[in-house]
Amino acid sequence: MTRKISFHKVLNVDSRKTLEVVTNFNDYANFIPGCTSAKLISRESSKEIGRLEFNLLGKDYFIESENIIDDSSIIINQLKGPFKKFKGEWTVESIDESSCQINFNATYELPFLLDAIIPKQLVDNFSKNIIESFIKRVS
Repeated sequence: MTRKISFHKVLNVDSRKTLEVVTNFNDYANFIPGCTSAKLISRESSKEIGRLEFNLLGKDYFIESENIIDDSSIIINQLKGPFKKFKGEWTVESIDESSCQINFNATYELPFLLDAIIPKQLVDNFSKNIIESFIKRVS
Protein backbone atom coordinates (compact mmCIF):
# COMPACT_ATOMS: atom_id res chain seq x y z
CA MET A 1 0.00 0.00 0.00
CA THR A 2 1.32 3.43 -0.92
CA ARG A 3 1.65 5.83 1.99
CA LYS A 4 2.20 9.59 1.85
CA ILE A 5 4.03 12.23 3.85
CA SER A 6 3.31 15.92 3.36
CA PHE A 7 4.71 18.91 5.23
CA HIS A 8 4.62 22.68 4.58
CA LYS A 9 5.91 25.52 6.72
CA VAL A 10 6.72 29.21 6.33
CA LEU A 11 10.14 30.14 7.74
CA ASN A 12 11.61 33.54 8.52
CA VAL A 13 14.83 32.56 6.76
CA ASP A 14 16.22 33.33 3.32
CA SER A 15 15.31 30.64 0.80
CA ARG A 16 18.96 30.15 -0.29
CA LYS A 17 20.04 29.35 3.28
CA THR A 18 17.13 26.94 3.66
CA LEU A 19 17.97 25.11 0.44
CA GLU A 20 21.65 24.89 1.47
CA VAL A 21 20.68 22.93 4.59
CA VAL A 22 18.43 20.59 2.60
CA THR A 23 21.06 19.93 -0.09
CA ASN A 24 24.09 19.63 2.24
CA PHE A 25 23.89 15.86 2.37
CA ASN A 26 27.22 15.41 4.18
CA ASP A 27 25.91 17.30 7.23
CA TYR A 28 22.79 15.15 7.81
CA ALA A 29 24.42 12.92 10.44
CA ASN A 30 24.99 16.03 12.58
CA PHE A 31 21.30 16.76 13.08
CA ILE A 32 18.92 14.07 11.81
CA PRO A 33 17.71 11.84 14.67
CA GLY A 34 19.13 8.33 14.42
CA CYS A 35 21.39 9.14 11.44
CA THR A 36 24.85 7.74 12.16
CA SER A 37 26.49 8.41 8.79
CA ALA A 38 25.90 10.40 5.60
CA LYS A 39 28.13 9.70 2.62
CA LEU A 40 28.14 11.25 -0.80
CA ILE A 41 28.88 8.37 -3.19
CA SER A 42 28.98 10.33 -6.45
CA ARG A 43 28.07 13.68 -7.97
CA GLU A 44 27.49 14.58 -11.60
CA SER A 45 26.31 18.13 -12.21
CA SER A 46 22.86 18.32 -10.57
CA LYS A 47 22.60 14.59 -9.77
CA GLU A 48 24.15 12.95 -6.74
CA ILE A 49 24.00 9.53 -5.16
CA GLY A 50 24.17 9.36 -1.39
CA ARG A 51 23.92 6.87 1.44
CA LEU A 52 22.38 7.54 4.85
CA GLU A 53 22.86 5.07 7.69
CA PHE A 54 20.55 4.94 10.69
CA ASN A 55 20.42 3.14 13.99
CA LEU A 56 16.82 2.85 15.15
CA LEU A 57 15.77 0.82 18.16
CA GLY A 58 19.13 -0.96 18.15
CA LYS A 59 18.96 -2.00 14.49
CA ASP A 60 21.04 -0.60 11.62
CA TYR A 61 19.37 0.55 8.40
CA PHE A 62 20.56 2.37 5.30
CA ILE A 63 19.08 4.13 2.32
CA GLU A 64 20.91 4.94 -0.90
CA SER A 65 19.21 7.51 -3.06
CA GLU A 66 19.59 9.40 -6.30
CA ASN A 67 19.02 13.09 -5.67
CA ILE A 68 18.30 15.61 -8.42
CA ILE A 69 19.01 19.17 -7.27
CA ASP A 70 18.02 22.45 -8.89
CA ASP A 71 17.68 26.07 -7.74
CA SER A 72 14.64 25.43 -5.55
CA SER A 73 14.25 21.71 -4.98
CA ILE A 74 15.74 18.29 -4.44
CA ILE A 75 14.01 15.17 -5.75
CA ILE A 76 14.88 11.97 -3.89
CA ASN A 77 14.48 8.49 -5.34
CA GLN A 78 15.52 5.45 -3.28
CA LEU A 79 17.92 3.13 -5.11
CA LYS A 80 18.50 0.70 -2.21
CA GLY A 81 17.08 0.59 1.27
CA PRO A 82 14.29 -0.44 3.57
CA PHE A 83 11.40 0.77 1.42
CA LYS A 84 9.85 -1.15 -1.43
CA LYS A 85 9.61 2.29 -3.09
CA PHE A 86 10.42 5.81 -1.89
CA LYS A 87 10.18 9.06 -3.83
CA GLY A 88 10.30 12.43 -2.13
CA GLU A 89 10.76 16.07 -2.92
CA TRP A 90 11.88 19.07 -0.90
CA THR A 91 10.95 22.45 -2.39
CA VAL A 92 11.84 25.87 -1.09
CA GLU A 93 9.76 28.78 -2.35
CA SER A 94 10.96 32.32 -1.72
CA ILE A 95 8.33 34.64 -0.26
CA ASP A 96 10.60 37.67 0.11
CA GLU A 97 14.23 38.37 1.00
CA SER A 98 13.89 37.07 4.54
CA SER A 99 11.25 34.34 4.37
CA CYS A 100 10.32 31.24 2.43
CA GLN A 101 8.03 28.26 2.45
CA ILE A 102 9.59 24.82 2.79
CA ASN A 103 7.66 21.81 1.54
CA PHE A 104 8.32 18.10 1.78
CA ASN A 105 6.17 15.56 -0.02
CA ALA A 106 6.85 11.86 -0.37
CA THR A 107 5.22 8.63 -1.35
CA TYR A 108 6.54 5.29 -0.17
CA GLU A 109 5.73 1.62 0.11
CA LEU A 110 6.98 -0.67 2.83
CA PRO A 111 7.66 -4.34 2.20
CA PHE A 112 4.55 -6.48 2.81
CA LEU A 113 5.42 -7.70 6.33
CA LEU A 114 6.59 -4.29 7.56
CA ASP A 115 3.48 -2.67 6.09
CA ALA A 116 1.34 -5.07 8.12
CA ILE A 117 3.08 -4.48 11.46
CA ILE A 118 4.26 -0.84 11.39
CA PRO A 119 1.48 1.63 12.13
CA LYS A 120 1.28 4.67 9.87
CA GLN A 121 1.38 6.89 12.97
CA LEU A 122 4.83 5.54 13.90
CA VAL A 123 6.22 6.39 10.46
CA ASP A 124 4.45 9.78 10.52
CA ASN A 125 6.01 10.63 13.90
CA PHE A 126 9.49 9.57 12.77
CA SER A 127 9.08 11.63 9.57
CA LYS A 128 7.89 14.64 11.56
CA ASN A 129 10.98 14.41 13.80
CA ILE A 130 13.27 14.35 10.77
CA ILE A 131 11.51 17.29 9.13
CA GLU A 132 11.58 19.28 12.38
CA SER A 133 15.34 18.62 12.64
CA PHE A 134 15.77 20.33 9.26
CA ILE A 135 13.65 23.28 10.45
CA LYS A 136 15.73 23.66 13.62
CA ARG A 137 18.97 23.47 11.60
CA VAL A 138 17.78 26.23 9.28
CA SER A 139 16.50 28.54 12.02
